[in-house]
Formats: sequence, C-alpha cells, structure tokens
Amino acid sequence: MFHPKSLRSSFAILLLPILPALWATDPAAYWTVGAAMAAPAETDKAQWVAPPGAAAGEKSDPQSARNRFHYFRKVVQLAAIPEDATLRFAADSNARLWINGQVVRRKVARYHMERITAEVVNAAPYLRAGANVIVVLHHNWGDIVTFQRTGNRGPGLYLDSSWVRSDASWRCLEAPEFARHAKQVVGVIGDHRIRYPQIIDGRKTLGSEVHAPSFDDGAWSRAVAIGDGPWPAVPRIVETPGQREHAVGPMTVLAAGTVERSQPLSDEPLSMAAGIRTAKCVPDDAAKREAAGLLCGRTATIVGRAGQSAYLTFDFFRPVHGYPLLKLADAPPGARIDFGYGEIARSQYDGRWHVEVSGWLNPEGVVGPGYADRYITRAGRQAVELPDERTARWMTLHVHFSSDGPLVIEDVGIVKSQYPIRPVGSFACGDQQIDQIVKLCLIHAEVTMTDAYVDTPGREDGQWLEDDRPRALLAARWFGDTKLREFFLRTHAEGQREDGLLHSFAPSNYPAYPAAFDWSVQWVAALYDDYQWTGRPERIRRYWDTLARYWKNVLGRVDDNGIFRTRHVFADIRVGLHCTHDRQSSGIVTPWIIQRLRWSAEMAEAVGEIEQGLAWRETADRMARAFRKHHLVPAADGVPVHVGDRFDPEDASLERGHSQAGHTVAVTSGLLTREEAWAALDYAFADPDGSPPPDVTRWNNPTYGYRALRALSHVGLVDRAVRHLLERYAPYLPGHPRNPTPLPLQGPYGGPLPEYWISREDLKLGPGEVNSAQPRDETGSHGWAAVPLLWLHDTLLGVRIAEPGGGRLRIAPHADGLPYVAGHTNTPKGLVWVHWDPQQWTLEVAIPRDVTAEIVLPPSCRGKRIVANCDAGDVQQRDARTFVVSGAGAYVFEAR
Repeated sequence: MFHPKSLRSSFAILLLPILPALWATDPAAYWTVGAAMAAPAETDKAQWVAPPGAAAGEKSDPQSARNRFHYFRKVVQLAAIPEDATLRFAADSNARLWINGQVVRRKVARYHMERITAEVVNAAPYLRAGANVIVVLHHNWGDIVTFQRTGNRGPGLYLDSSWVRSDASWRCLEAPEFARHAKQVVGVIGDHRIRYPQIIDGRKTLGSEVHAPSFDDGAWSRAVAIGDGPWPAVPRIVETPGQREHAVGPMTVLAAGTVERSQPLSDEPLSMAAGIRTAKCVPDDAAKREAAGLLCGRTATIVGRAGQSAYLTFDFFRPVHGYPLLKLADAPPGARIDFGYGEIARSQYDGRWHVEVSGWLNPEGVVGPGYADRYITRAGRQAVELPDERTARWMTLHVHFSSDGPLVIEDVGIVKSQYPIRPVGSFACGDQQIDQIVKLCLIHAEVTMTDAYVDTPGREDGQWLEDDRPRALLAARWFGDTKLREFFLRTHAEGQREDGLLHSFAPSNYPAYPAAFDWSVQWVAALYDDYQWTGRPERIRRYWDTLARYWKNVLGRVDDNGIFRTRHVFADIRVGLHCTHDRQSSGIVTPWIIQRLRWSAEMAEAVGEIEQGLAWRETADRMARAFRKHHLVPAADGVPVHVGDRFDPEDASLERGHSQAGHTVAVTSGLLTREEAWAALDYAFADPDGSPPPDVTRWNNPTYGYRALRALSHVGLVDRAVRHLLERYAPYLPGHPRNPTPLPLQGPYGGPLPEYWISREDLKLGPGEVNSAQPRDETGSHGWAAVPLLWLHDTLLGVRIAEPGGGRLRIAPHADGLPYVAGHTNTPKGLVWVHWDPQQWTLEVAIPRDVTAEIVLPPSCRGKRIVANCDAGDVQQRDARTFVVSGAGAYVFEAR
C-alpha cells in the first residue's frame, strides 16, 4: 500500500485553518447592534464587532451559536510603518490573527467574560509600507460549560492600535470549510470540560490568496458593530506574553499499515474517535519503513483504493500541546483523514491499554468520547493546521479513501504552543536516575504552562488552585517567570463570590463553587509568595478586600475552641479517611489554614492593617493550640504521636486515620516539636525508602510528594527523602525494571508521569481490578507531577528567600545520599549558583548584586575548620558552619 518516493519537491503553502461556522444568532438578542451602513466609514475608536446575524428581534437558538467560525478581514494602507505599531487584540470566545499572511496569535488568554483582556502584539515586524492585510479567524464556542471561560452571550472581536481598529468597515465571512455542528466532547466521567471535534473540508478552503491585497472580498458581509456588549468597552491589557509556537514532528513511527473498521464510516462528529477506538490495526513493516521517511525529510506515500483504509501512528516521546498539522504533496479528492490522540499507554485505574505496539490507539480514554478530528482532502497539494488545541504523546492518522490515488504526506506534527519559558534553572547530582526524573519533570512542567498554569492541557485545561501555587514557585526558580502567577492571582480574585469563597479553577462556568478550603487557601499562599518575591505590597493592597472576605468566611468555621470544622476539604485525594460532616475537622488540612493565616497576618502588617494582623495571629495561635490538643493522637502500641486524619468533637469513636500526607504541612509549619516530628516521619516514611507501614496511608496527590520531601528534609532525613523520590518515580523511568510499559512504548524519557501516585503495583492489583486511588480518566500531561523540581532547588541546593524581595537569602545545601549537588536557581535578584561536593569538602556559591546571603555548610562539616575565599564581596563568619556574604561574586568554602 505504501510506495517510496525518491524525490521530494518543496512547496510553500500557508497554513490556513479555515473553519466552517455559520452565524445564525440574532445579536440584538443579547446586545445593541450598531446601525447598518451601506459603506461604513472607519472609526477613530475601536469597536467590538460580530458577524451579521438573523433579522433584528428574531429569537435565537443558543445551539446555533455554538462552534461557529468566521473570518474577519481588513486591508490597511500605510505610508510608513508606524512608530508605535502595538496592536491590542481580544476575542470572545477565541480567535487567530494573521498580519500579511503571518500568524501572530493563535489564541487569547482565558477570561471572565465581563473582564475580558486584550493580547498585545508588536505588529511592526509584520507590517510594510503600502497595503497590509489583517485576517482574523474567529471561533465562537457558544453557551457551553468549559474550564476556560465564564460564559458566552455571542461572538465578539476587538482590535485597537494607532493604525487599525475593529469597526463596521471590516469584512466578514462564515468560514466555509468547517462542518457545522454543536456536539461538544463530553468527558469520560460525564463532565463538559473542553470544546468540539472539528471536521475540515479542504475542498472548501479559501487558500492563501485571502492574505493578498488583491483578494476580492466584495461578496463578504460587513461586520456588525456592537454598542453595549457584555465586555469592557476597552479591555485591559493581559499580564502575560503570547505563546511560543513552532512545529515539532514525531520522534518515531510506532506502526503503520491497514485498518479494518468495525463501524461504518460516518461524518457524525463524535463517530471519528469511536471509529479509531474500535478499529483493528494491522501493522505492515514496509508501511512503517515508508512512513519513517518523514523523520528523514522525505515524503511518505500511501497508494489507496476506494473503500480502503490505512493508518500511521507516531510517538513524540513526550506529551506535546498545540495544533496538529498535516502537509500533503498530493492527494486524491475526498479522502478522510482522522486524527486521534493518546496520552497514556496503560490505565492505572483498570489496567487497560490505551496504546498498543501495533499502533492501535484509544483516543477516548482520557479526554472523552469524540476526541478526534477529521480533514477531508481536495486534489493536489494542501496543508491543514487544526484550529483548536490538542495534547498528544502518541498521534494516529486513519486515512479512508473514497477514490483511488496516492496520498503523499510531506510533513506531520503539532505546532507546539507553550508559554515562553526561559530555561535558566539547572540541577545535577551525579545520579542518572535523578537526571531522568529532572527531565521528565521539566517536560510536564512546560506542557502545562500555556496561557495559565493548567492542570492538564488535554482533558480539561483548567487553572486549578491547589497545584498552581507550588508550580508558580517552580516556574520562578527554573524558568524565571512570575507573570503567570500574577495572572493566576487576578483571575481567581475576579471569580470570588460575595461570600468570599473562590472557584476551584477560575475562570470557568463549571459549577465548582466553593473550592475545597485546602485548595482555595492556596490563593492566599500565592499572594504571600508574590510578596516574598517582589518585596512590594502593591498586590496585597490590590487584593486586600479579596483576602479579608475570604478569611471572614473561613474563620467563621472555627469554633470557640479553635477547631476548624468543615467537610469541604480534599485532603489527600482518593485515599485515607475524610471528614463526612461539617462538625468534623481535618488534621491534614488544619495546618494549611494555620500557616496561611499567619502569612496573612504578615501581609496585613505590610499594608498597615495592624489590627487585622493581630487578630489573625491570635486566631492562628488559638488554632495551633487546639490542633495539638485535638488532632495529635497519643503514642500507643509502638506507634508514636501522630496526626489523625480527622477528628469529631462529638464522636470519640470515629476512626481517626493515619496518613503520610498528615505529616507534611503539620511538620513544616512547626505544629509538632522536632522530636515528635522526627518520630512521626520515621514511622510513616519507614527506612529505607519512605514506604509506609501497613497501618499508614501512602500519599497520593503529587503535591504531597513535594511536601513529603520537604518534611523529611526538615527533620534531617534528607537521604531518606532522596531514596523516597527515587522509589516513587522509578516505575516511570525508561528501562527501569519496575516500568511495566513495553519498551517500544517507553521512549528515551519514559513517562508519562501519572496524575495520582498510588499505582496498581502499590496495591498489588490483578488484571481487571480497579484502582480506586486513580480516576477513570487519568491523563499523561499533568503538571503537578513536576513539583520535586522545587525541592531540588529549595532543599538540595538549599536556596531560600530570607526576607521579602530576596535581598537576603539563606543557602544551606544538602547532598545526603548523592555524589554532589550543583545547579542554578533563580531568585528575585538574579541567578544563584551552588555546588556542594562532599568528597572534596568544597562549597562554591555565586550570588548576584544587591544580595546578602547566609551560607550554612552541611552538618557533615561539624568539627572541621572552614576556609573561605572570594573573588569579590565581603565574608563574615557567624559560627563554625555559618557565614554571611554580600556582594556579587563567587565564594568558595573548604572544610579541612
């Protein structure tokens, strides 16, 4: 079926996702429409515009507005490139922007509809003197439930600059090539979280001519100016930059061959994914070799006959997020090419395989039924880039021929779309497995940085509260970014209800109020982190009312005895014993509340709210006393004093529970004495690798993995923390004997890392048995699995901020159980370098200007004489192992 092609002729083709969307909703049903004009004049003020609708006053069908695409076009004459060519660009629900044929934005940042923001584009590199063509492909999602928007009352587009503005002079056309449908992908567990499968008919595309000034759009309609839509008349500028985008190809061909379908071929939108899932893939070695030519810069040819089907399945070796693309050097007309996406090889929930070595793939197992796309070919050369975001570790193409002819593939891949990180952080320690863990964690950290810190870009794409806080710390250290944290703080504050409670993953119209208190209190922690990083109280002042309203609600659940009572907590998800009544109190969560209340008191004092700060401190102290009185379970039967998972003041017989998660924040927040903390952790995280005894619940939520590493290190069990990290991540490392994935599916990086951590191996489950610690729709692209990266910097390199603004640091490295530790970590004032080599008894530190650092040599240096050397700056010895250094430069300490 596949035939090699010796020559590959190059061709330049503009990737133009042109989508069929017919607008049948009357704009007057939800806004005031500007007066119709035969030849509208350009305005001196930008206006929100929309496609023309039905007759004024006609009642609209909400579904007719769903999943509709329109082109907007404008030709602008410029005598010269403007000195200020900045363009502000906003859209409801989403839009893609071209300037003179160059894509400059593929999406807009998520938003609350009434507070929509504008992207900022420096258009100067794309402009020229003379005629300039601006094209927008607008996608209206409609009134659906999603994890990225708070609602939709109709489509809107806004552009503003010194040289072009949106108004009724723009031309508009419904994109003709996308199938009209309103069938949203529904999650495996029944939730509406993302958008739609797309069907694009290449025979109906406009082609690259639409970007030429000579293109005739005279038959297009005029855009409609919106007088009083639901958006701000002038959207504020979003805090964050646009995405970094570039095409990435697959790293290998998993398999290729022929397809035996078990379902009839249909253009019903949800049928494509089901067709891939239920098909039988018959691999063919010759077909695989032909497809592998794509990895070497050659074309791959499939010679098909009408009624036949073929497939190619690719492995990217890592989860990739962005926009699938396909370039064809030749094709018969009417061939249907279905795109299917996979994130995990095997389900931790039920043990079923989602990808097989044969190239078979289940695209519905993670995101849900219907998660696939289709492109229908025209004859000849063509290219398509799908307009909606997808995530895939593996991607399959199922090609269905309606006529005889060769399909010649020139390129396939994904336009990777991620936040523009700066990879400034590093870590090395001489342990190859930790090197592998670092690589895997960096992959997961990056793929979940888009327009926000998202939990997973594939299944739901939500800005969840709980894991965003540590991931913001991670991003600041490893990537030098704090803008996404600013975005996080604002968008969650905008989602606060009048009662002070927060949404779990704002902005969203998914019914997730209120967020569990251990998750919502992470917004408070992120605000404190921002203050610690910047040293400036401006954002505390900006969000003071949000902070005060939040604590008023939370502290209303603290009784006269100082006990925080509520069942609205997650604690450690899916495992252990949980509060089932509002009279009960969580021993896992209460330390979070106490610690973050104390941080809030510090923030209150920073903005002059002294009285409120004192009140919060008094409450935190009262809660701490109550915690020790009621949440600590006395030692008995060889089990040391420990934190009970829950407590019921009215039911002494309630089983308390004993978990690893319960001994993380309680330890690091100082609620246990050092002796109690060491004994509790030594028992719950038993030697040698931190695995729990039978009576203790293992941690499951990956952020508790970070907290566990911090807690173990806090009491001096750094070597056990290192072994615990290795033990927990080993099943996901490439080539590791505990990795149950077949070698052809592992790839050089291993992974993907799981969504939750208790595995089938941990529970010793057999085939078909269900792992209740895992969700049915687990993903392979979660970001919270990356949080050990933060521990490597704040504990093993040992760099922590000692005062707001980072002018003072504490550097106390540890290499227990490792040959050495070395790396760069970012701080508010700049990069810090740390290298501790215990075999050479040498510590090297380099700090930026305007920093004073307390240097604490490891405990192994006790009793040794320390000699300090520096190329600049000042060194003062405080005690046998502690020095204070100031001034930019490198400092070397030798223990003799």
